[in-house]
Amino acid sequence: MIFRKTGLMFSALIVINFWSPVSNASWFDDTLIDPEDGMLDASDYLASAAGFLPVPIIVTEPAVGFGLGAAVAYFHAPKQLDPEVHEHQGPPSISVAIGLKTDNDTYMYGGAHLGVWKDDHVRYLGVVAKMNINMSFYLDDRNDSFALDSGIDFNIDGTFLLQEAKFRIGESNWWIGANFLFTTASNTFKLGSVLPPEIPDPGFDFDSGAVGVLVQYDGRNSTFTPSSGLSAKFEYKNFGDSWGGDFEYDDYKASLFHYTPFGDYSSLGLRLEAQTVNGDIPFFAYPFVRLRGIPAMRYQGEDVIVGEAEYLWGFTPRWSMVFFGGVGRTSSITNFAEGSNTVGAGGVGFRYRLAKRQRLQTGIDIARGPEDTSIYLTVGSAWAF
Repeated sequence: MIFRKTGLMFSALIVINFWSPVSNASWFDDTLIDPEDGMLDASDYLASAAGFLPVPIIVTEPAVGFGLGAAVAYFHAPKQLDPEVHEHQGPPSISVAIGLKTDNDTYMYGGAHLGVWKDDHVRYLGVVAKMNINMSFYLDDRNDSFALDSGIDFNIDGTFLLQEAKFRIGESNWWIGANFLFTTASNTFKLGSVLPPEIPDPGFDFDSGAVGVLVQYDGRNSTFTPSSGLSAKFEYKNFGDSWGGDFEYDDYKASLFHYTPFGDYSSLGLRLEAQTVNGDIPFFAYPFVRLRGIPAMRYQGEDVIVGEAEYLWGFTPRWSMVFFGGVGRTSSITNFAEGSNTVGAGGVGFRYRLAKRQRLQTGIDIARGPEDTSIYLTVGSAWAF
């Protein structure tokens, strides 16, 4: 389940800086104003941040509706590395507590920690969260025996745990890693007794456990809003009772991202992702097309491939327009008599360069898919890595 989130505080500060005179507050001027152009810039803060940062959140994922939340992030003081000895300057370690709720009564709260250790040769990610998610599972007109264009509403109420560690190979851009995922939850379909025969009982409890391995190459020039370089990742997860789960299946996912700069402020990004599953797969675990403009889980398949392009046109040093579009294709789902499907989505948006040195941009996208138009607020890249 993917929620698109943004720091409302950053967006509000951008608007204030764009429409009104610069504040005279000494801390604000010294820390968040770029002396070169007098515009809002968080480069110094991100480079030296240590302490608590409250961040309001806006959720704009159409699958769960509009929502609000808040996060409190603690930035651990970054270690200053000698660039002549250490080629890689990693991000700071960050601890986060978060909570949010949407207008369809989806809510989530929990905590996470990103640890950057051993001079950025080890990265750890730990997440624990309580989630109550209301979404829809679609058996549309591809299913001749039971057509539900509006989807089958369901609720998953449970707890999620993720533990992941990655290790850099020497001083290269290559990483290897492993992770463990565990979910314990209850599922309830909200369609009463009117369910197709392939769908299990309206309510059931389940555990889902998996161990995964990954290999990754990351040669991007920024982890926030890349404009050059390449990132590639392959990940395999095994779900099963060996890891405490009720479902036995394998999940393979490969992704490739490439960025080409055009001048100082413009770039072209290309994205290609593929995912396949096989075995005893629960309905919510089938891969789905992930594109702006298409709700999560709207188009699922046993195999899914997605391609997308995004062009950022920097018409000033601070402001950019973004143009994006993509296509996704799903294979059939044997258990639900589903056929293959090909869908596309695209749109436009804008970005503000919030931190020049870290190449962090934030902004808004308007995307059109097969069914509807959606708005997304984005901090950093719109693509999840």
